[in-house]
Amino acid sequence: MRHLPPLPRNFKGVAAAVAVALGLCAFFAIFGTRGVMHLRRLERQQAEVERVAYSLAHKNQKLRDHLDRLEHDDRYLERIAREELGLIKPGEIVYRVPAEPNPPGDSD
Repeated sequence: MRHLPPLPRNFKGVAAAVAVALGLCAFFAIFGTRGVMHLRRLERQQAEVERVAYSLAHKNQKLRDHLDRLEHDDRYLERIAREELGLIKPGEIVYRVPAEPNPPGDSD
């Protein structure tokens, strides 16, 4: 393979300017306000927002199911009333067992 002749002096300046311009374009394509790094940050934010949206949708569905059961399932409503309000039926006897105190020397 033959050696190429040396480049003219003004061509070297143009080649250097083009190389610098390409370097700047690459820098701004990666680190600029609309660069790759910004894109990655937006993708992470979108994934977090989608995770929160999924979690809220799941919680919303559970609340809808709870509301539907409260409106249509009498046994479920009775169980909730007994658990949360401490209601009893006429004739029932409620036994309350006191919590066992901690034995001496057992420190929590």
